[in-house]
Amino acid sequence: MDLLLDIDNIDYKKTALNVQDFLDHKLPHILRLANESPASLKSPVISDMPINHDGSNRNEDKIVKYIAAKNLINGVAKAFQSCSKTSFQILKSKYIDNLQDWQVEQLMYCSHSTYFKLRDRAYNEFADCFELQNGCKDLHVYK
Repeated sequence: MDLLLDIDNIDYKKTALNVQDFLDHKLPHILRLANESPASLKSPVISDMPINHDGSNRNEDKIVKYIAAKNLINGVAKAFQSCSKTSFQILKSKYIDNLQDWQVEQLMYCSHSTYFKLRDRAYNEFADCFELQNGCKDLHVYK
């Protein structure tokens, strides 16, 4: 795989929309599966506990789903913290502090158009960082 070719083929607008959909709609479900709050995204938990995926009964399936949700939450937290300071501030404000876009815009002391450019950049940085986390999928959209 040619990494530079992949980078050249990223659709940044569609990636930002895909990340926004993931964080707005899928992340809340993942947090509920793991019985966690958005505050758990502030700092990842490091766990190298082995998981046995053999066998299949309902309790094991629930445990596997729970562990997968916890791993995704850790991936989100690590990806947030791997972003630039500005992107982290935007993502933290929206998804940990539950602020609306207009509130984050005021917090950042920037114009409406500048905020949305910074927010889309934050979403793209998140996609870059999230992809590298264990068990996390690529949220980039390619041309």
